[in-house]
Amino acid sequence: MRPQERRRQFLATQGYLIVKDFFTVEEITSVRDAQDAYYRGETNLSPTFQWPAPRPCTVRSRKHPYASFYRTELSQLLRDGRLGTLLKETADLKSIRFWHDQLLYEEPRTPGPVDYHWHREESRWLTCSAEKMLTAWIPLTEFTHEMGPITLMIAGTPRRMTLSPGDLVIFPSTTLHGNPQNFGDRPRRALAAHFASGDLHYRPHGKFRHVNERIVRKAAGLPDFSDPTVCPLLP
Repeated sequence: MRPQERRRQFLATQGYLIVKDFFTVEEITSVRDAQDAYYRGETNLSPTFQWPAPRPCTVRSRKHPYASFYRTELSQLLRDGRLGTLLKETADLKSIRFWHDQLLYEEPRTPGPVDYHWHREESRWLTCSAEKMLTAWIPLTEFTHEMGPITLMIAGTPRRMTLSPGDLVIFPSTTLHGNPQNFGDRPRRALAAHFASGDLHYRPHGKFRHVNERIVRKAAGLPDFSDPTVCPLLP
C-alpha cells in the first residue's frame, strides 16, 4: 500500500492523522519570527478584503484570524500548494479550497483544573455546505503534554498530541477536540488552518453567522464562499 493510501485509510477510520516532518524546521522558524512581527503590528502583505490591520499585541491569550493574509511566511506555508496536495490526497478530494486561518498564542499559567473546551468544527461552520471540511493544526514550537496541545477525543479517550515543529495534525470537521490550558514552561504557539472541498458553498442556518460571511463577495445577495480573494482553490 502506498503512503498516501495508508494515510487516507488511517484518517477515514481513526478521525485524525499526524504527519511528521512535513515542513522544515527552517520554515517553521520563519513563521514563528513572522508571528512575533505580526504581534508588533508589522505586515508585509495587504489583503484585498476589508479587515482590521494587526496592531501591537501583548495579551496573554491570542487568537488572530486572517493572519496569513498579512504575512508572506504564513501565506506560503498554507497556500503554496504542498499542504493542499497533501489534504486532497489524504481526504480523497479532487479539489480543495482554503477556508480560514487562526494564529494562536497562549502564555503559561499557574496549574489548576483542566478545561478542554470540547467542540467539533462543524458546530462553527453551520452555514457551510461541502463534501468535506478539514483542519490542519500546525505547531510552531516543541509541544509537551503540559502545554495543552491540540487534544482529540479518539475512541472515548482524550489524546494530547505531543508534536515537534514541522509536524501537523489533520482532522475532519466531525472530530471532537479541544485545547486545555497551557501549564507548561513556555508560550504555546500554533497555526490552525481550515480547508473545504472545492464544492463549498453558503447555506442559511437561522441566525448563525461565520466571520467569513462579512468579507467575502456577495452573489445574488448571499455570501459567496468561492470568492478567490478569501477562499481560493489551492493548486
